[in-house]
Amino acid sequence: MKKKKRYIVILAALGVYVVIMLLVLGKDLLIPSKDKLTLIVGDETIWTLENDNWTNVTNSSTIASLNWKQYKVYLDNKAFGKYYLWKNDNKWYVFDKNKKAVTTDGNILAYDANYDVKVKNFSTKNIRNYYHVEKMLEKNNLSTSSKYTVASEASIDIDNDGQNETFYFISNAFSLDYNPSKIFSFVFMVKNSKIYPMYTDIAPNMTNNGCKPYLSAVLDIDKDNIYEMVVSCGKYSTDKPVDMLYKLTDNEFKIIISNQ
Repeated sequence: MKKKKRYIVILAALGVYVVIMLLVLGKDLLIPSKDKLTLIVGDETIWTLENDNWTNVTNSSTIASLNWKQYKVYLDNKAFGKYYLWKNDNKWYVFDKNKKAVTTDGNILAYDANYDVKVKNFSTKNIRNYYHVEKMLEKNNLSTSSKYTVASEASIDIDNDGQNETFYFISNAFSLDYNPSKIFSFVFMVKNSKIYPMYTDIAPNMTNNGCKPYLSAVLDIDKDNIYEMVVSCGKYSTDKPVDMLYKLTDNEFKIIISNQ
């Protein structure tokens, strides 16, 4: 009898624990998400999200199945509207509701989802103050007198705390008038004077190696009011750019998915 009462007490305690976990953490942590998303970045990258799993879509038949679907389309990070997309010869073409071609000018970002995705407009400009850039170079044993082929910054409130963070994009890749011993590319955030590395690539100078980093998109994919970022790296000649989706988690940037 005492054993039976003990089991009842244990089961009751477990039941209370489960209820508390549901209330505190939310059912989404215990039940797989039903969110579905297809995200198109430029002409080269397609990512899908389903049951909390990301997939980099490269299969031609899968890509073909995404044709003639309606997407929310953005051009150069500005809302363009809802349009049908069709991919041919490695390029996305845009059509209106009557399936008539629409002329587009700009870099395309598009998505189809069963929930709302927040897309944030942004702009970049030349770096004004190189203090943190030089700190990053020193940290990686690189000369602070280095020349750059990329030196831009963007001011974005990524975590919706009312304070803009500054993102830096630095590279000396593909230089024409100088020949550095090392090729480097950096992307990092500065918040409250602290540097948060995002992308770092340092390698000996070889024939056309390295990449030029740039920001492709800022969007809230997981509805947590903190923006994810698509950082891209332009490669030499005909090589397609590398696209990487980053998320700030526990004060650290982590790649969710890339197109490689």
